Parts: sequence; structure tokens; C-alpha cells
Amino acid sequence: MTKLIDIRMDNYINPIKKGVPVTLGFTLETDGAPPPVGSRLQFRAYGATLLHASMPTTGARMIHSEHSGFSTLAITDDQRQGWNPTRTLTFKTEQNLEPSKIAELFGIVYYQPSHEENMYCSVLVKGNEEQAISTRQVFKTKWQDQATQGYIYSYDVIVKSNGHSFARWKFSSAGLPVGTKIYANPWLDVAHDGTEGVIELVTPPGDQYLLEPGKELAVSIQLLYPAASGQSPAFECLPNLMAFPR
Repeated sequence: MTKLIDIRMDNYINPIKKGVPVTLGFTLETDGAPPPVGSRLQFRAYGATLLHASMPTTGARMIHSEHSGFSTLAITDDQRQGWNPTRTLTFKTEQNLEPSKIAELFGIVYYQPSHEENMYCSVLVKGNEEQAISTRQVFKTKWQDQATQGYIYSYDVIVKSNGHSFARWKFSSAGLPVGTKIYANPWLDVAHDGTEGVIELVTPPGDQYLLEPGKELAVSIQLLYPAASGQSPAFECLPNLMAFPR
């Protein structure tokens, strides 16, 4: 049986803005083994709406309970190939949160096949009147990949600092079809490659990609969507796009 060691958020307290989607990272630390078949990872929402959670490409499904408002990622098949302990959740809230007060918007609970682990991870946030880094996007073009028969969509993601200079930053998009892949290597480092429905690109060490206040920086990215997804006007817009200082 997999031994759970910890559920750890990347950041202890996260600034968020009312009505703006945010993607947060967390790690499911185990003894090295992936979660077994029958285990579950539950997201308990308290005044927030879950928009996406990173999904294994196979052997898992998300179950939403209208009664409780909780969402549960259930492991239905072996995860020994390609399990990623680094996970994400994307959500938004319509609460008016104050910058000086901390609020809990989610709880993350892990269940073994036979019992609930005695471990609970709080997702803590505080209000943020202005985002540190703003984003916009431009859809460029699309074409079919002859090797996979999937479609490649090309975008420019434009990021801009709103007040301070940042040498270390990242951007993400969550809610993509599972099995999507970054097609061409971008000049940012890849933290999540799209296969679990989320991409996250981060700056490498150094200050060669310094964001200065008021100056826009464009990042080109191409995504290969699974052949089963076909082509869709919805793919011309990256969902839940956001950027954060690191």
C-alpha cells in the first residue's frame, strides 16, 4: 500500500482576485509509489468553484457531488507509468477577500482504497486588489499534424508586470483536453506539458527574461491537441490563462 507522507502546497498563502481564475500547485508526497487503484484525492470547496484539477492521462476520473459540492479524483487503473506527484488545481471565488485576512477556500484530502488518511491540506488565500502580472493572448494559426492527425494551434501569450520588476515568473493555462502536448520547445522551462490538461511554463535561472513594469513580453507557444479532440473554435483561446511571480 502506498504510504502518503504529505500534501504540500507550493505556496502557503496565495493572493487571489475576486472572479479571476487562479491555478495553484501542490505536491502529493508518497514513499515513491503512485496512488493505488481505488484511492481518491478529494477537493472540498468552501466558497469557491473548482474549474480544473490536473488529471492523469489514463486510469482516473473526476467525480462531482452536487450534494456536497466536493470533487473527487478517483484512481481507476494502475498509475505506474507516468504518475506525476506535482499536481494543480484551478478555481475562482466571488468572495470579497481582504488583503489583511487569510481565508481557507479548499481542503485537500487523500483516501486510501480502504480508509481516509489522517491528513488534511488547507488551501489558504488572501485578497489581492491588483494582479502582479497581467496576461493577454493572441491566436495565430492552426494546422494538422500528419504524424498524429491531431491539430496544432499556435498562440502568443503576452505578459506584463503591473508594478514591480520580476526576474522569476510563470504562466499557466488549465482546462485543456487531457493528452494535449506542447508541440515545439518554448524558451521557458516546462513545469507541466499539457498531458494532464494543464500547461505551466517558468523562467529559467537568471534575469534574461526580466519583466519590467508597463513593458509587454510575448511568449510564443504551440499546442498539439489529441486527434480525438478534432478541431474546435474553443481551442483558439487558452482557458484560465494566468501569470504569477515565482
